[in-house]
Amino acid sequence: MLALKQSIEDRLRLEAAWLQAQIEPHFLFNTLNTIASLSTVDTDRMLDLIAEFGRYLRASFNEKKLSPVIPLSEELDLLRSYLYIEQERFGERLQVKWAIDEHVDCLVPPLSIQPLAENAILHGILKQEAGGTLEVHAHKKDGKAHIAIKDDGVGMDQDTLNTLFTQTKTTKKSIGLVNTNLRLQKQLGNGLSVSSEIGKGTTVSFTAPLQ
Repeated sequence: MLALKQSIEDRLRLEAAWLQAQIEPHFLFNTLNTIASLSTVDTDRMLDLIAEFGRYLRASFNEKKLSPVIPLSEELDLLRSYLYIEQERFGERLQVKWAIDEHVDCLVPPLSIQPLAENAILHGILKQEAGGTLEVHAHKKDGKAHIAIKDDGVGMDQDTLNTLFTQTKTTKKSIGLVNTNLRLQKQLGNGLSVSSEIGKGTTVSFTAPLQ
């Protein structure tokens, strides 16, 4: 039993490390291009972006990300850095709203929320010429933290929803969702809940026990 427990923990660490390595090269290169562009027009914004980019990289490759679970606050810090960078890149095409209750203390798998936001931006919001709004929610109810990423992007039809978690890990579009869903199921006992409607956006959510 001890060997089995250790094997499961090692597998989860490997999955977290594997997801760490999936940072899109395009995201890194585009961020560097944005920094270079700002250097000629607004050095203060450039310096702020460099600082936030540094925080994002440190948080992404922090050894804590190899732990099975981390505090929600740490995952939200990574998300804030990621969204700051994306807003600098896409300007008015990406609006962000935060709705976080005070003292929502829970543990979540590392890199479990940022991939949801990334998927919402790339495959929902930015598919629209005018862009849209991403909402980050975390509230307390019935002894649980309810965490949700909402967007008002292009949405998905029912056929896509039905196959969302059956696509292979080589399917680039859903790689973050598939991996996150599996790790949530293993660590928290429940996975992602997804609702969507064509032309009205998508909500991806999960729950975690409050500490």
